[in-house]
Amino acid sequence: MTAVQKDHIRLLENLSRLQKLHTAKALSEIIGVDRSTWTRKMKEPWRTFSYDELRSISRFCKIDFVQLVDGEIKLR
Repeated sequence: MTAVQKDHIRLLENLSRLQKLHTAKALSEIIGVDRSTWTRKMKEPWRTFSYDELRSISRFCKIDFVQLVDGEIKLR
């Protein structure tokens, strides 16, 4: 597995953790899309989410932006 593939998996896992905590409905509303668009975006978030959308998600969830896209989020 390449480093880029690991980055993709980590971003997907981070967004999935936040989705469990805040719900897909809440996160989709934050970025201004409907639930079906959110679900589609979650299939390949490294391609489909814009910088602004990821920034909005990090602010709403009170998660450091760099941690969201490049780190591993631990939820308590």
